[in-house]
Amino acid sequence: MVLGILTGLLAASFQAAAYVFSRQFMVRFNKSSLDLLALSHIIMGVISITALPFLWLDSMPEYQTFMVSLFGATLFYFAGQAFLLLAIQKVEASRVSPLLGLKILILALISFFILNQPLNGLEWLAVAISVFAAIMLNWTGGRIPLWSLVFVLLACFGYSLSDINIKMLVANFQEAGIVRASLLAVALSYTLSGFISLLLLPFLSGVTKSMWRVALPYSLSWLAGMVFLFACFGLIGVVLGNIVQSSRGIISILFGVALAYAGHQHLESKVAAGILWRRIAAAALMMTAIILYTLN
Repeated sequence: MVLGILTGLLAASFQAAAYVFSRQFMVRFNKSSLDLLALSHIIMGVISITALPFLWLDSMPEYQTFMVSLFGATLFYFAGQAFLLLAIQKVEASRVSPLLGLKILILALISFFILNQPLNGLEWLAVAISVFAAIMLNWTGGRIPLWSLVFVLLACFGYSLSDINIKMLVANFQEAGIVRASLLAVALSYTLSGFISLLLLPFLSGVTKSMWRVALPYSLSWLAGMVFLFACFGLIGVVLGNIVQSSRGIISILFGVALAYAGHQHLESKVAAGILWRRIAAAALMMTAIILYTLN
């Protein structure tokens, strides 16, 4: 249990760091999110395809049994990641990261309107709390642009559909044990992401060695976060793992404070103590909403 929670916190920390590195890339090069998306996933694809021989199973299932879930997990994730980077392009990572808790709203809408599964009182309360927390974040240090909020919601939608397919993908390899099955799913998904990103490369202009170098920390942080996240799921399960992972909102805010006071105000601006505590309170509310919705 302790090891599972630790890996979940590490996953949240690496993801929070990745958000900061993505902001650094876009501020430094004044490039679109497409550039970072393509370059970073090519890097992660190279790492993943290198790891595949060590994770490959002696008795792999037939390709047709897992290809649909592999493409679903990867393409929906890719879309979610693209929208998230678009949001971070205009707003500090410490304000965007907690908003990913709005995934509860997306899951509720999918359950209610698509899966025809009614929500109970606690689940609707969790949705209401997550929306209120998002409004609080919008009031802390200037309004978040409307398009950034839209991009976050689209990112949550992509991540939600990706999660559904990831669960099905991992299930295909479960005979190898949940940890190895999860790592194999990660390697397969990011190998596919790397190939997709190679197709995007000809459409990028002015790619330099410096851009590859600055994209590297984001790539390593994000991939490490995914490895720890899937290990966390394997050790303590998806439910508790997602609750622990939701700590990334508060971790992102603390990273933002550290960056601002270290002089990196081009990445994170200094805020008054009152605004900082309101952001932490909003992130804590988002965590509360996730706990209510997940454990109900």
